[in-house]
Amino acid sequence: MAQELAREIRDENIDVRDVSVDGLNLLELIVGYDRLVVIDAIMTEVGEVGEIYRIKPENVCAPSCSAISPHHFNLATTIEIGKKLFPMEMPEEVTVFAVGTREVARVTEEMTSKVKEAIPKVVNLVLEQVDPTNKYRDAGHALDSNIPSNCHRKPQNNACQR
Repeated sequence: MAQELAREIRDENIDVRDVSVDGLNLLELIVGYDRLVVIDAIMTEVGEVGEIYRIKPENVCAPSCSAISPHHFNLATTIEIGKKLFPMEMPEEVTVFAVGTREVARVTEEMTSKVKEAIPKVVNLVLEQVDPTNKYRDAGHALDSNIPSNCHRKPQNNACQR
């Protein structure tokens, strides 16, 4: 998805990055940006594979109180830590576009057909998010923002705007 977004976004103030990091490793990549859009995979108890969600990180999971390693904090915790360490440098607006999947613990290059079908829709939604007047939109796509708090996530791609 990052490659497709990079082809579509021609604004020098927007960086598109394809990363596979989480926790404090992600923190160093997002400091200094005004806005952050994360494209992710998500597994829920009730969601369908390929279903697209637009969510705020604080609605995905509460900040972690503990973790095996600080490198594996969830996004909400990472942002909270960043706000304390770099209060004037953290993105003010964070949006996550997540695509439902059956597996998030194992990262592969292969996608199911339903996840592949979601890619152009997610690209259009991100384009709409970073530039609402952009001509690349999928206005007819319904979004579900009620994500169960017991979901599992693993960061995949980020589009950051300065």
